[in-house]
Amino acid sequence: MAIPPWNIYSTGADKAWALLPRTAAGKIRWGRTRVAHLDTGYTHHEVFFPQGAGGPSAIILAAEGRDFLNPRRRSAEDPLKKNDLQIPGHGTRSGSALSADNDKLKGVAPGLPLVPFRVTNTSLVTGEVAKAIGKAINHVVANRVAPVVSISLGFPLALDEDMGRAVDRAYDAGGVGVGAAGQVIDRVTYPGKHRRTICAAGIRNRRRRYSLYQKYDHYGRIDAWAPADPIQVARFPPEDKYGKSDGTTYAAVHVAGAAAMWILKHGAALRQAYPQPWQRIEAFRMLLTASGRSLPILDKLATNAARRLDIEALLKAPLPDKSLLRYETDFAADDRL
Repeated sequence: MAIPPWNIYSTGADKAWALLPRTAAGKIRWGRTRVAHLDTGYTHHEVFFPQGAGGPSAIILAAEGRDFLNPRRRSAEDPLKKNDLQIPGHGTRSGSALSADNDKLKGVAPGLPLVPFRVTNTSLVTGEVAKAIGKAINHVVANRVAPVVSISLGFPLALDEDMGRAVDRAYDAGGVGVGAAGQVIDRVTYPGKHRRTICAAGIRNRRRRYSLYQKYDHYGRIDAWAPADPIQVARFPPEDKYGKSDGTTYAAVHVAGAAAMWILKHGAALRQAYPQPWQRIEAFRMLLTASGRSLPILDKLATNAARRLDIEALLKAPLPDKSLLRYETDFAADDRL
């Protein structure tokens, strides 16, 4: 048997798959578990559309997606237009690291259905993008689209109160919002920096840190360290169909995939254990730390409790008692850090 890529075996993802319900063909039976994928949109790549560009996809639920960046467009398909600021195909790369499922590439959660929402042309959150993110999150919450929202985008400042209000609504509704910590500067980025989201920072192969953050930003803002460099991903023409990429974009989708697997694993037990929807988010946050693996201390900034993602241990960990969970009162709409 071939050794899986480092990001799969280092997180115990391949062992976690065996803990989930399976179809007769041996695939993970995801049922109604899916992720709302807020990015540049989707493309008709073979990792998502195994029957070809015109065929149906069990992974990309295109009919349920929307374009909130340009509401005049009915489809969340990535237009793949490029200029100095745009990053066409970002949603394809991030989505493939999350859900790809063919002989050439396995995501951290193979076959996990994605509902695509186009909110940006790049990975940078501008004011326009922040508004689009807020609208997409509100749509997800109001329509109960998915229990997990994956956002591999960021900016060091909270640009829009509406995005913060949307994060607050998702939190109170029990929606697990996962954001990327970022890596361009030494500050954790929004929306991942909101304490009502789950924030993922990056590691390289061999457990090296991918990015460093100022101490006051680092402390209490990062919930897990997950694979960021190098990650095997799907690309779009004229590039090769497959290649390597890097960034906390991928740390975020690893944690989002872990959240989806955790929800699928426990199912109705989560509703029974946690009568308040927000408790599900705080239970997941607590278990990320309790089940995580240690990180080498490479600098003096390692002051918070965040640990390296271990999905197998996460799924095997008993659910914490609701009395141990704390309601997060750091309202995202009021965050100005």
